[in-house]
Amino acid sequence: MKYIGPHVSIKENISLSAVRAHELSATGFAIFTKNQRQWKAPQLKEEDAALFRSEMRKYGYSPSAVLPHAGYLINPATPDEELKKKSLALFLDEAGRTVSLGLEMLNIHPGAFKEGTAEDGIKRAAAMMDEVMDQVPGIRIAIENTAGAGTVLGSSFEELDMLLSSIRNKDRTGFTLDTAHLFGAGFDVKNDPDGVLDAFFARFGKEKLFGMHLNDSMVPHASKKDRHESIGRGLIGLEAFTAIVRRRETDDIPLILETPDETLWKDEIRTLLEAAAD
Repeated sequence: MKYIGPHVSIKENISLSAVRAHELSATGFAIFTKNQRQWKAPQLKEEDAALFRSEMRKYGYSPSAVLPHAGYLINPATPDEELKKKSLALFLDEAGRTVSLGLEMLNIHPGAFKEGTAEDGIKRAAAMMDEVMDQVPGIRIAIENTAGAGTVLGSSFEELDMLLSSIRNKDRTGFTLDTAHLFGAGFDVKNDPDGVLDAFFARFGKEKLFGMHLNDSMVPHASKKDRHESIGRGLIGLEAFTAIVRRRETDDIPLILETPDETLWKDEIRTLLEAAAD
């Protein structure tokens, strides 16, 4: 089955995210487990987590159809000790929230190394991810590729491979491929989406694709920038997304829209589901 849907709001109550996804006819969706731009948030109440799990069952969403996204403040690769402590605490909190919601995976950016070498940043990021998995046994981590701005890690398959190789809990670690980030990093996802995916599978295996973010791009190929556009309205184009959703390897994993125009989400979902069924 294709699990296609947008990143929906948790406003008012996190359980409403499943309702909002259902109203869009989404077969999967993404959420933040708390405010993504704050270090702290009220503790997740068990009654709210239970209601979320109940709404998931009510609307037929399996845990594998939902991909929570970790907050933007977390930097696993940071050399700054204070930021490292805060990032780890927040990472652990969000991993715990994810498991409490009955979900399996947490999407995380690999972070920016800021100073020194990329290899140093990779070692720090790997150590933090292992610590989270050690302390939260039920969690799997989906590392998101990046467009490659500045010292941000994860814009090449080589760096992602180095990061995976540095992690002890490899069996619980995989990747989320973001199409806009691939495009910005220089992958020819517009003209050869199958070739890009084949290169990923050749290096990592099909089982390491934990999810995808399906985003068109406002900015040019190899720009090292990340500006999302609605499906088919950007520089990647609809044909590439049609090819992606038709692949068997994208069955049964979250395929998440992070596109900017919410009024188009329902149409985007329908278009992609229809393309996948052809």
